[in-house]
Amino acid sequence: MRYHLENAFSHIMHAGIANLMSLLSIAFTIVLLTILLLNHTFIAQQLTLAKDAPTLVAFLKDTVNEPKGRAFVSHIEKDERISSVYYVSKSEELARGETKFKDVGRLIKEAFPGVIPFQASLEIYIDEEIVTRRALEQIALDIKAYDEIEDVMLKGQGVLNELLRDAARLTFAALAVAIAICWLIIRHTVGKTLAARKDELALMELLGAFPRYFLIPLLMHGIFLGAFGTGCGLGVFYGLFVMFRYQLGAVHVLPIYQPIAIVIGGITIGIIAGIFAHRKLTQGNEK
Repeated sequence: MRYHLENAFSHIMHAGIANLMSLLSIAFTIVLLTILLLNHTFIAQQLTLAKDAPTLVAFLKDTVNEPKGRAFVSHIEKDERISSVYYVSKSEELARGETKFKDVGRLIKEAFPGVIPFQASLEIYIDEEIVTRRALEQIALDIKAYDEIEDVMLKGQGVLNELLRDAARLTFAALAVAIAICWLIIRHTVGKTLAARKDELALMELLGAFPRYFLIPLLMHGIFLGAFGTGCGLGVFYGLFVMFRYQLGAVHVLPIYQPIAIVIGGITIGIIAGIFAHRKLTQGNEK
């Protein structure tokens, strides 16, 4: 076993500067991939937090009193695209502000004694699984067209669903490109090292070495590039994450299964590249 490991180490060292260039290329690819994964994960987390939030918030004009506003709810609910509507009075908005902003909310109340500096609003819920971002924008425009409405804001999952779909498509595309790049880099480096040792391997074969003897060095080389390349990329990513932790704010680090999957994927690509190189070697010997 020790001899096989020494032979594998010698084989890896034959690559020289090619190993370093390959590791840097793989690491750079992984850094880009993990940044996209972080973006996708963050949007998914925000979508989970916003699942109970209204899809749209329509702000009523100050001229619309509470009885008229509540009556207007029944009119809005007639739209088949809308599942439910809740009226939020000015006093309720003020209470929410005090709860959410605490001391700041109390300061606002003290700054405007006897006056509620908030607008009454309608919280509108829509089945967002069956509508697109464009459809939501159209619904918002239709609601804003009423004389009672001053402004409409898209909230909840409507915007995030669209962003998540775009992020998912971009991440899957980046994953496919990263796999292809890692495969080409590892395959090229392992094959180049094998070609550099061609005369040495031919001599060993003449001395009676079996073809399977060359499999372990090729596999170890592929595993080395896949594991260390992805590991270096993850290390750089986490270093950047820690460096910009304050600027990122509420962004959480990647779930543990994602970096583990990346390293396992790199090792798997390395093993396949090693098997491919060994198969090419044995086919060349047969010819």
